[in-house]
Amino acid sequence: MDPLCIFKPVLRVSGCLSLVVVIVLTGCGKGARSIESAEVSGKVLFQGKPLPGGRITFASANTAFAASELIEENGTYTIKAPVGDVKISVDNSMLQQQGGKMGGGKPKSFPRPPGKEEETRPVKGKYVKIPSKFKDATTSGLTYTVKKGAQTHDIELSADPG
Repeated sequence: MDPLCIFKPVLRVSGCLSLVVVIVLTGCGKGARSIESAEVSGKVLFQGKPLPGGRITFASANTAFAASELIEENGTYTIKAPVGDVKISVDNSMLQQQGGKMGGGKPKSFPRPPGKEEETRPVKGKYVKIPSKFKDATTSGLTYTVKKGAQTHDIELSADPG
């Protein structure tokens, strides 16, 4: 009897596992795509006046990628948004205090995008009641096509729920 016959199945399995590891390692990254983004800046207006704070989100219409950034107290924003067609949401409900009181109080913090979770920036501004449809990109009706390179896109919100 061959003394190595006991080890042949083990060698065969370990050889196959090594081959699988090599295939996986060399295949990683070949099909992986990074999401291309571009800087978009502008102003969020409500009833013709700058929205004094909140959060804006650009969600890709074609992928699961979304970018989110704070709206400054003067209504301006700058975001690294996914290139292509996006749906936009605007939410300032984090500025509304508990108990239905509006504005004032200690500013809340909002987490930064992935990769910068350790940083938080206080959400500054004043709560202004905007229609709830704007809080969700699928119901807001706000769309834009982000192109390569820096660009400006102002957003006008209306109190008209239609």
